[in-house]
Amino acid sequence: MAELLAMGEALIQFNALTRGPLRHVTLFEKHVAGAEANVAVCVSRLGRSSAFIGRVGDDEFGRNIEAWLRAERVDTRWLKTDPGAPTGIYFVQRGYPIPSRSTMFYYRRGSAGSRLSPEDVEEEAFKDARILHFTGITPALSQSAREACLKALRLAEKNGVLVSIDTNIRPVLWASLEEAARVLMPMIEKANFLFTDPTDSEILVGESEPEKILEVFRGLGIETVVVKLGERGAVASSGSEKARAEAVQVSVEDPIGAGDGLAGTFLACQMAGRNLFDSLRRATLVGSLVTTIRGDQEMIPTLKDLEAVYRYYYPYP
Repeated sequence: MAELLAMGEALIQFNALTRGPLRHVTLFEKHVAGAEANVAVCVSRLGRSSAFIGRVGDDEFGRNIEAWLRAERVDTRWLKTDPGAPTGIYFVQRGYPIPSRSTMFYYRRGSAGSRLSPEDVEEEAFKDARILHFTGITPALSQSAREACLKALRLAEKNGVLVSIDTNIRPVLWASLEEAARVLMPMIEKANFLFTDPTDSEILVGESEPEKILEVFRGLGIETVVVKLGERGAVASSGSEKARAEAVQVSVEDPIGAGDGLAGTFLACQMAGRNLFDSLRRATLVGSLVTTIRGDQEMIPTLKDLEAVYRYYYPYP
């Protein structure tokens, strides 16, 4: 059975080969993506076991996702095929209108993944799990997906499974930012691990300064809080410890997926018994690596390769 359960929507990403507005783009690369799927793959590559809970369509894209996850040794027994809806897709516009930034255009309304429901969340999955992970995207997909998250939280508590949430607020998926805060905050308060950033935290608790974010969320009883700061790295607080890790300087091709690489690496390191600083520095390093090519998962390293690149950037203890 899997140590980490990731629950959400896996999608097919079409990433523009050239920069600029999509109306001028001719060629795209196809990748498997989706925040929770990215974390599941990351955890598996780093030597821990993971499983994915979700739905895909009975189509070629759905079969692509299932085959990819299986090849990455992610347990797919709780990935269901929905014959009544298509697999969700999205397009990535790179370097426009802001250079070095990417914009996502989703085609996921009515997708199989958005039809995730409580019946897809089975208690058997939680029996030997250590961590349940989902993001703020999943409860935004539909009312049934929201109810699936609530059931998963109940089963996690019942079975002694820790909860990890990445806020990942996508305004396009919510009726309003106020709704996002109203729905997400009760879930966040049940988390043991929280990943967030200044933009999301401003929406949720009215704070955008990293130290204040740590203080506010720790004050809610969340044991470990990680604030992602993009090219400035990340800060974290857990128990009586605090840590800061700077991002390594890389040539950025596409920043999408960096936060998932960071979260997955941090959780894998925590499951391996690493301390807060070691976990955060490795997580920030992987987050940087992910941005160097197109695709969310391709640059996530194996455990052996992570240690090699870690020694390259940090040759001295």
